[in-house]
Amino acid sequence: MSNKDEFTKEQMKFLELFHIAALFDCLYILDFHCMNEFNHDKVSDLTDQGRYHLAVLAEKEIFEHAIESGYQPPRPFKGDGDRDFVS
Repeated sequence: MSNKDEFTKEQMKFLELFHIAALFDCLYILDFHCMNEFNHDKVSDLTDQGRYHLAVLAEKEIFEHAIESGYQPPRPFKGDGDRDFVS
């Protein structure tokens, strides 16, 4: 990171996906993809690029599990700066 308060696009993608996986009890999906891709399940040992790659691989499966468990993805911005949620 260039600044302590700023995250790169790659870091944010992983952190957002990790957060959803943790909330909906499916961190095992990240571990599974980490083992398949990197031959270990230590996500914390990966570089930022490795975690981003892992997020890309696991994203669809994590969202499917989370949605089945009640996650409601945010809708795109309405234009007034407020997010609307799928009901």
